[in-house]
Amino acid sequence: MFDKKNIQKAHLDGDQPLLTVVIDTEEEFDWAAPFDRDSRSVNCISHQYLAQDIFRKHNIIPTYVIDHAVAEDDTAVGILREWMEEGGCLIGTHLHPWINPPYEEEVCVRNSYPGNLPYELEKAKLETLTDLIERKTGRRPVIYKAGRYGAGPNTGRILAELGYEIDTSVVADTDFSHDTGPDFRGLPVEPYYFEYGNRQFLELPNSRGYDGLLARWGSTVYPLLAGQSGLRSLMAGVLSKLTLLERIPLTPEGIRAEDHIRMTRRMHAIGHKVFNYAYHSSSLMIGGSPYVKDQAQLDRFLEDMDVYFSFFMNDLGGRSANPLELQAMLVS
Repeated sequence: MFDKKNIQKAHLDGDQPLLTVVIDTEEEFDWAAPFDRDSRSVNCISHQYLAQDIFRKHNIIPTYVIDHAVAEDDTAVGILREWMEEGGCLIGTHLHPWINPPYEEEVCVRNSYPGNLPYELEKAKLETLTDLIERKTGRRPVIYKAGRYGAGPNTGRILAELGYEIDTSVVADTDFSHDTGPDFRGLPVEPYYFEYGNRQFLELPNSRGYDGLLARWGSTVYPLLAGQSGLRSLMAGVLSKLTLLERIPLTPEGIRAEDHIRMTRRMHAIGHKVFNYAYHSSSLMIGGSPYVKDQAQLDRFLEDMDVYFSFFMNDLGGRSANPLELQAMLVS
C-alpha cells in the first residue's frame, strides 16, 4: 500500500471535477481522554439525517464507513441500512481496534492504529467487523477506511484476503509517525491503484489541498517545511500569512466553506479532478466532537456543507460520484 514502486496513478477521462463523501461513522467519545473499550455510545447516528437531507438535495450518495460499535447496534445500523436499501448511501468498514474484538492487545495509542497490530490480530479484527456488517446489512462491504487512518504494512494483504476493493485510509501529504502512526508523504494526492499479489485496489486519499502562489508545488514544499510542532509548524503559518502556501483539509470540521471553495478552485485550476470530502459522524450531534459544541456551531457546520456542495455542483460544474462509481470510471 505504501510502496511507491507498486502504485499507478488512476486516470479520469474528461475535465469535470468529481466529489465523493466518506463519513467516519463511529461512536461518540471524549477525544482528549485515553482510548476506552467501554466508550461505545452511538447516539450520534440518529442525527445523521441532518446531513443526509443535504446529500439528497445535491444528489450525493455518501459512504458511511462504520465501526463495530455502530454495526452491533440494531437501531444505529438499521438507520443506515434503510438508506442503503433506498439507494441513498453506501456502507463500508471502519476499524477502531480498541472497541473491536478479539481483544488481545493493550489499549494504548500505538495500538489504536490498526496497522500497528500483528498481521493475525489486525486480520481477525477486520474479519470480525466485516462479517458483522454483512450480517446486519445483507451486503458484504468492499470499501475500507482504517480507524485513525492507521493502515499498515499488512493492510493490503488483509484487504485482499477479505475481498475488499477500495481503500480510503491515506491522508495526502501527511505524516503521523510522531504519534506512532503511518507516514503518507510522497504518495499521490489523487486516486491511484496499488497491488497485492494479483489483486488491484483503488486508493481514494482524503483530500488535503493547497492555496497560494506555491499551490502547484504544495505536495513537495509543504511536507518539507511544515510539521507537527516547533519551527516547522511556525513556518507553515508564515507561508500562509504571506499567501505563498496554505494547506486546507476538505472537511467541515474546523474549516469554513469559503476556505474549501478557494482551495478547490485553485486545485482544479492546476489539474485536480477528484475531491474526497470527509468528517466524523459524531460532529452532527452537539457535544459529540470538539467541532460542534452548541446549536450555532451545528447550524454553521451544516450550512458550510450545503454552501460547498452548491458551489461544487453549480459554480464549478462538478458532480458527485461514490467510490464504486469512481472505481468504474477510472483507468490505470
